[in-house]
Amino acid sequence: MSSHRKLLAVLERHVKNGRFISIYELSTLKKRRHLELPGNYRNANIKQMTFTYDSRAVTLLTRPPEEHLIMLVLDKTSTVIEGRATVLGSHSGAECIAGNPSDCSFLAVGGDRTLLLMSKSERGFTISNNLKVTYRVTSMAFLSLDLLMVGTANDQLILVENGEQKLAQKASEAETVDLMVDQEIFDRDRDAQDQRFQLPTQAVVLHDQRVLCMTAFAKGFAYILFNRAFVFERVSKFKFERKTILTVPTTLYAEPMYQITNLAIDHKQETVIVTTSHDQIYVGILIVPETLKTKQLKFEPLGVLIHTGEVIAMSVCAWKPIVMTASRDQTIRIWNYETAKVELVRKFQVDVNIVELNSTGLIAAIGFSDQLRITQIFMDDLNIVKTYNFPHCNDVRYSNLGHLMAAAYDNNIAITSVYNLEVLINLKGHNGTVLSVAWTRTDKYLISGGAEGAIYQWDLETGSRLQEIVQKGTEYVTVSCSFHDPLTIYAGTNFGTIREFQNSELVREITIPSRNKGSVSDLCLARSDMIMFVADHEGNLFNMQLPFLDAGGGTFTNFRFFDGPVNKLRFSYDGTLLLAISKQGTLAIWSMENIDGKVLAIDHDLMKSQEVLIPRSQLNDKIEQIANLELRLKQQAEEFQYQLSQNEIFDGQQLQEVHRSYCSALEELKELNNEIEARHTEEMNHITYQINSIKEEHRVQLDTLANQYSERMLIEYQKFTNLRENMLELRESYEDKLKNSTGTLQDTVEALENNYKQQLNERKGLIRDLMKEMQDKKAEFIEYCHEVEMENDRNMVATQTEYENKLTTERNETQMWRGKAGVLQKKFEAQSKEIDNLLEEVETLKEEHYKSQRCIQKQINNIEDLQKDIADRDYAINGKEKRIQDLLHKNQELDKYKQVLGHKIAELKAQIEPREFQINDKRKHILEMESELEGLNQNNVQLELQLKEMRDKYLSNVAELQTERHRAKASRECLNAVCSDIYYVAGEINSAEGLKKAVKELFQKHASDDELKRFVSLEAEVRDEFMRQRKQIENVLARYKTVAEDKSVQKKYDKLFKENIVLVEEIEKLRETNNSLRTRVREDIRRSKKSVSMRLD
Repeated sequence: MSSHRKLLAVLERHVKNGRFISIYELSTLKKRRHLELPGNYRNANIKQMTFTYDSRAVTLLTRPPEEHLIMLVLDKTSTVIEGRATVLGSHSGAECIAGNPSDCSFLAVGGDRTLLLMSKSERGFTISNNLKVTYRVTSMAFLSLDLLMVGTANDQLILVENGEQKLAQKASEAETVDLMVDQEIFDRDRDAQDQRFQLPTQAVVLHDQRVLCMTAFAKGFAYILFNRAFVFERVSKFKFERKTILTVPTTLYAEPMYQITNLAIDHKQETVIVTTSHDQIYVGILIVPETLKTKQLKFEPLGVLIHTGEVIAMSVCAWKPIVMTASRDQTIRIWNYETAKVELVRKFQVDVNIVELNSTGLIAAIGFSDQLRITQIFMDDLNIVKTYNFPHCNDVRYSNLGHLMAAAYDNNIAITSVYNLEVLINLKGHNGTVLSVAWTRTDKYLISGGAEGAIYQWDLETGSRLQEIVQKGTEYVTVSCSFHDPLTIYAGTNFGTIREFQNSELVREITIPSRNKGSVSDLCLARSDMIMFVADHEGNLFNMQLPFLDAGGGTFTNFRFFDGPVNKLRFSYDGTLLLAISKQGTLAIWSMENIDGKVLAIDHDLMKSQEVLIPRSQLNDKIEQIANLELRLKQQAEEFQYQLSQNEIFDGQQLQEVHRSYCSALEELKELNNEIEARHTEEMNHITYQINSIKEEHRVQLDTLANQYSERMLIEYQKFTNLRENMLELRESYEDKLKNSTGTLQDTVEALENNYKQQLNERKGLIRDLMKEMQDKKAEFIEYCHEVEMENDRNMVATQTEYENKLTTERNETQMWRGKAGVLQKKFEAQSKEIDNLLEEVETLKEEHYKSQRCIQKQINNIEDLQKDIADRDYAINGKEKRIQDLLHKNQELDKYKQVLGHKIAELKAQIEPREFQINDKRKHILEMESELEGLNQNNVQLELQLKEMRDKYLSNVAELQTERHRAKASRECLNAVCSDIYYVAGEINSAEGLKKAVKELFQKHASDDELKRFVSLEAEVRDEFMRQRKQIENVLARYKTVAEDKSVQKKYDKLFKENIVLVEEIEKLRETNNSLRTRVREDIRRSKKSVSMRLD
């Protein structure tokens, strides 16, 4: 079945064309594709077939000696990919394959000393990894993309990760599969655990230690060990834990028959289904719920317990809707075909040849190889009442009226009575083996057919033959006769024909339309003589139309259902059902339709009998158990009444004590409430005084801060105006100096270079400090992670020790219960021996019974004395009854007293309830005051945060002032450069063209559009970057103001991580600004050099 459960691939084999694959759609059960195997593989034996996880291809593994991989792709061209499943030249073998759930072109092949990881390519399959293994891989499955779980033939689980073996452990003892544990650590922990818990455990003997049917599903994986299924659930990403152990119970058959062969899990992942070697399907719970404490469960059979071998005999009865079957598996089963359940299963130690039910359904005849036994059908067993020395019975039939039985063995037919179980007559006359017998409607005659080709009609009163039909060379496999006159005999032959006889003459012969003209296996005729069914050894079931046409031909309708030969056919007594058994172990029940007028009318109450047989000893035991249980129930009722009265007295005493304690507690609560009220008033006065003082101090601080801030702003504004005036004066003086000096340009350039170099060194130092701080915070974070890991390891070790202690206690308790079970087993054996001894003593006591009669006369005198004693005891009993009456009167008085106490309790509760309401009001008032106090504390915290914010803004203004100073200094330097250039332009004042050219160059140098835009954009970018960083810092401060101090450690590290991100972004911005400043300095130096060269020219 495909992984999405929509397609089903069936491997079929044709006699001429070999093997092929049919693809069916499960929603419609229609065949969608027909895949032909390559020509050289059509007759190869297929070891395993599986879908890829994308359901687009089918992969096959052939058995030795070919050992090839074949992938049939479900595309339009039906692409076929072939390749060897083993390494060329190796002596290893391939047994199983597994597909990768993530990469459908990736496969794993395992076998004897083989574990290959292969990938699909256009030319075939290539080996990606060849793991050197010494074990035999029996099953495997991918748990994920790179995890492969392997099961071996010697009870081992191997975990392979990325093509390397990581962990190995015993599959029958594995409880967890941890991907984070290495092999050395696992072995060391296991040895330590074995030394710690050295308990004598009983080793589980497995008939087969192969780990089979490794199956992975979304919640975990499962595998098979003999008759047990182990289910592991994924508890984390890297850990699996064993949740369920499901066992197929060993009941009727040998233990190797309970080997699990296949395993499947439903799509809801709730149910697991397995099949065994004896063709029985079992179901179980996949994962045990947490409510169930046990992890070991048993599989339940799906439906009823079926036969595991060929069903060879079948019989129905008239009183009950049951059918009895016998099989080669040495079991007899009684089925109820109305409820579709098995009512009885009986296992024998020898093979059963034939079974036959009496019309009552209470008696059955069972034929073995050496004898025929008559049994009574009990509720849960078969009781043998008579044994006949009739070896190898070929057919046994009870008469229609149920008082006679005919048993055919060898060439004899024995007629016995059902009631006295005596042999009435032996019918001898056949020269060959009698194969089949049939009764007429009145049970006056018996029809028999033999292997020598003879059919006889016997008169049971005289034992003579009325009709003789002999045709040598023909075996009459089955015979039947009509219920109505004239008497017609139908016989089935060994070469596929049905013959009709009347008055010892052949009326007609009809050949059934079989393919190979095989033998007729059985035929059955309805009691109305209107319906006949015929079966053959090819599995065909024919309905032959009755009555026959005058032309002599027969019309057949074939109902194809069975794959192998049909052994027996029977109609139910009412004629509405057809029952058939086959060599493949199948019991099929057919419901017939359109049979109006073709079935005899019967009494509807006839087949509704519900009576069963039960032995008298077992019935007496049940009656005695019921009487003992009733007596015990009465005793428990009396004990309960007595305990109830005692409990009422005890409850009354306890109620009085509770009432006294409640009153004392109430007084204590009153005193405590008064004390709390006084203390609360004092605390509230103190709190109000503190709040007023804090408000006053806060108001004073705010006033001082406002005054200081306004004064500071005035001072700063005054400084700024002074700086502006100084700048203007400096500009005028510089213009004067520029006009007077022409040789100071070189000094100015050197000063600019030194200034820019100093700024660059300062920025580099700042960057180094930030990087160092980031490395320190990273080291702190790594150290904290290490501490957290150490703490987790300590917790894991503590948890492991705790569960190890629990496991020790559980093992001790298990050992104790095992010891108790052994003691009970020994007690049971001793009791069984005592029972045997008692049975022997019973036999001896029977012999001594005659002697005990002599003592009876002596015991009569003792009886008279005992009667006097009984009279005395009756008198004593009357006295006790009077005492009981007195106790009942006292009990009534106590009930009245109880009612009075109840009224008093109600009054006390009415007095207590107002007090409780007052207490609750006081508590609510206290809670309101506490919430108000908490609100005031929060206001104080907010005010402190605002104060801190104002201080930060003040510091930022100081920083802005410093930047403005630097900017003014840069402006002065730029102004000096402009003035020097104007001075050089003034030298061209006499030449109009030269002056025009110099002015244009001056304009292009200092006032061109690109240069101006660059300067303006650079200033705007610097201002925007500063405002962005300031806004970012303010947002960070505002966000962290709202964070509580008691946040978890994880949130603190989130904060550090975010701060690191902000710092990294700021460092990147600073690098960009640094690069822009460098380029600007280079351009200024280049222009100054150019201007100097022009001036020199």
